[in-house]
Amino acid sequence: MEDYPWQRRVRLVEKRRWLICVPLAFAFMLSYFHRFAMGVVADDLTRDFALTSAAELGLLSSIYFYTYAVLQLPAGICADVWGPRRTIAAALVLTAAGTFVFGWAPDLSWLYFGRLLVSAGVAFIYINIVRFFASWFRGREFGTISGLSSLVGSLGFAFAAVPLAVMVESAGWRASFYIMAIFTLLVTVYSWLVVRDVPGEYGWPSIAEIEAAEGMAQAPEPVVKCGIRESFRTVTTNWCIWPPFIASAACYSVYMAFAGIWGVPYLMQIYGLPRVEAAGYMVVISVGYMAGGPVIGYLSDRLRSRRWPFFCAVSLLLVAWLALTVWNGGKPPLAALYPLCFVMGAGAAALTLSLPCAKEVNPPHMTGIATGLANIGPFLGGALGQPLFGLVLDLRWQGAYEQGVKVYPLAAFQLAFWVCAGLLALAVVAAFLIKETRCVNVAHEVIGRQPGNY
Repeated sequence: MEDYPWQRRVRLVEKRRWLICVPLAFAFMLSYFHRFAMGVVADDLTRDFALTSAAELGLLSSIYFYTYAVLQLPAGICADVWGPRRTIAAALVLTAAGTFVFGWAPDLSWLYFGRLLVSAGVAFIYINIVRFFASWFRGREFGTISGLSSLVGSLGFAFAAVPLAVMVESAGWRASFYIMAIFTLLVTVYSWLVVRDVPGEYGWPSIAEIEAAEGMAQAPEPVVKCGIRESFRTVTTNWCIWPPFIASAACYSVYMAFAGIWGVPYLMQIYGLPRVEAAGYMVVISVGYMAGGPVIGYLSDRLRSRRWPFFCAVSLLLVAWLALTVWNGGKPPLAALYPLCFVMGAGAAALTLSLPCAKEVNPPHMTGIATGLANIGPFLGGALGQPLFGLVLDLRWQGAYEQGVKVYPLAAFQLAFWVCAGLLALAVVAAFLIKETRCVNVAHEVIGRQPGNY
């Protein structure tokens, strides 16, 4: 490989990275599947395990987000130290074990344990995928590939909606999770065989060398490696990482509260829709997210701007959410829900830029820790948002049950919608404060030290 002409070696890097992306895409889809699956099986879990409140169901769902948030920094450390290949393979094995336990669970304690194992496994996947992106894609491609990753992840969301609902209706929710456990093990083997951490494992040039040769960056300088503690201090004291952290946390708390668990019950109870049809509206949200992610990422790279695409997309989400909240007292016409759901998904796709924002204001060799910290934001928001939504619903609950499931009035949902609108207003303000990087690494400007002296 060393004897190949330079341009041929560059082309080999550009081709192979897409082959490696295939098993990573399946892994990422699995993390999204588990993120949203609770909304589809919520009624079954409430009935089979005698859950007594919306907050209790919200807590079961939010275990995913608490665990995910806590493990993002360890995931970043593993990405920097062990590399994506080994970390993702181990994470998928743990995810498969948790999926099986969740489907088998004879009582509530085992159900919680299975959810915990799944959450711990998938928590290590995305940050390691981002670390792979940083090693195989140019900086000016990073927004686009991050947006494409949101599209792929949303396919997992889509599978956790109508297809899972159909599978649950035909085979039961337990058998459905057994099937997903087997599928996860197959993805594990596929990932181990295909994924490689850096182009150098093939004797090909690194992305830093390619960018330097193309005149897009300075030649890579020797990096003075520092310990995990010093890297953590450098990243956490960098104020530029916190606006995207806050914006993504507030935005994702709302997105996950609705799309992840309460959207389907809202449509079933307020509009009287059957489960599969209600889940179809959540698919529209995922389609919006799939469409919005690549578009926002591409525009960000094309315009060489991170702040304004982020700000505009979150503002669009706020407008759509206010329409849902105030139109007909929180019950817009069914015909209006499809476009509203699509816009919500497209606006929420602003989250795909939070990791590029974090990556470009921190030293390159701290990418794992920086993106791990930034990715805590959305999942901390998701962990808090789902039970918060449930608590607000319980405040306006009037004591009604139907087939063992609490039924909430429209006023309860509208109050929860107003709380969410307040969180989205916070997200808009934080997005406005994001540091503009022009799609290049500005760590030496932000931190005040030259590259190589971190």
